[in-house]
Amino acid sequence: MVAKNEETNEKELDGVGPKSGPSVPKIYQAIANIQEGVERIPKNGKGPSAQGSYPYAKNDDILRAVVKLMNENGVITQVNMSEYQAIERRIGADRFVAMAVVRYEVDYISIVDGSSFRVVVYPEGGDNSDKATRKAATQGQKMANILTFNIDTGEPDPDGDDPAIASTKAPAANAKIEKAGGSQTFNQIKAFLGEAQLTGAVANAIGTRISGVEAVVWKEDESVLVKVLAELKAGVVE
Repeated sequence: MVAKNEETNEKELDGVGPKSGPSVPKIYQAIANIQEGVERIPKNGKGPSAQGSYPYAKNDDILRAVVKLMNENGVITQVNMSEYQAIERRIGADRFVAMAVVRYEVDYISIVDGSSFRVVVYPEGGDNSDKATRKAATQGQKMANILTFNIDTGEPDPDGDDPAIASTKAPAANAKIEKAGGSQTFNQIKAFLGEAQLTGAVANAIGTRISGVEAVVWKEDESVLVKVLAELKAGVVE
């Protein structure tokens, strides 16, 4: 009888192992694979000269980097835009731009098991014709991909900028610009600073470097003013 009981117990235990945990949605592994495979995106874009011709990572370059990896890992996207808001933003003394602000939702979906991962961003797009919403959508796509796949673009860290400090310094710096000189070149410098939303401190730094003297001196030198204007238009910001 003992031997029989032991045989029965062995049969009851046969094939019994540790229970498997809940299955992990395939989209998580796919996103992890894409994060591992995507490389830093170079700044091949160039901003408007009126804003300093700043370099930036183009959305097309980001898409080119991630779409192939998404296809390899069986990931597609479904986009929904909602909560549209049209606003007007002041960008100069007498200049305004029409802005579109939207809620941009992206579902990253695995074609293997249908699991999904949702990302929500609130992009803005500015345009005085009919492209503000399209620009917001492009920004939304760019933001979502950067955040989801941890893409390194070399963009400035927002923590490195303090708008409160900048706003307190701007009036004083611009006041210095206003008081000094009145030549045509100097007025062009002031106009450029206003259009590019730059403070007078930017021109002061360039002029002081070029002339080697204080701002109150170089602002009276037309040759230096011409060089300052040229550097501003070339995108030099100090």
